[in-house]
Amino acid sequence: MLNINIRPMAPKELDNIAAFISAGYFDDIFFKWVVPPDSERLSVVKDYYKVYLGAKGAHIYVAEEHGTLVGASVWLPHDVEASIYDDIDAATGEFAPNFRAVADLSHESEPKNTAFTQLVGFVVDQSQRGRGIGIELMKAHLDVMDECGIPTYLEASTPFHGGGVYGKFGYTLYGDLLVFSPTAVLYPLWRKTGG
Repeated sequence: MLNINIRPMAPKELDNIAAFISAGYFDDIFFKWVVPPDSERLSVVKDYYKVYLGAKGAHIYVAEEHGTLVGASVWLPHDVEASIYDDIDAATGEFAPNFRAVADLSHESEPKNTAFTQLVGFVVDQSQRGRGIGIELMKAHLDVMDECGIPTYLEASTPFHGGGVYGKFGYTLYGDLLVFSPTAVLYPLWRKTGG
């Protein structure tokens, strides 16, 4: 039986949640392109997420089971302050050009002339996947956005064929794929309110 508590991140947890997300993305094919050296990926991706977790207007949800962290999601408003990208440049050092390329192409491709929130981080502990934790994490934010009438957007780093957790919530492909290399591809997905 799933006994998951979904709650907002407490400010004092920022460093721990950034480390959790970074570890979850360590073997992600997209982050392997962004930060190729295995020896640096954990640290750089952690610093990258620390910027997002501290951003004004961010919605961060933590999933716990019996006090143990099992998942986290990070959402940003579409109009997040532009200075965040300078902070990311500073945090990611020599890998900043890759992170900046992603941000620039994302901004060109994302929906225009409408308010939305964007999922920028979504990790469930590998040993806990398939139990419905991801669904609960998504539901926590989407329920709020549906009440407010605000759509959501994301760029998935794994191939999207209409299924999985995103398909269950009514996400559909939006525009063209974002291709950075033959292996580093993002799938832009859009969800109207109410799925």
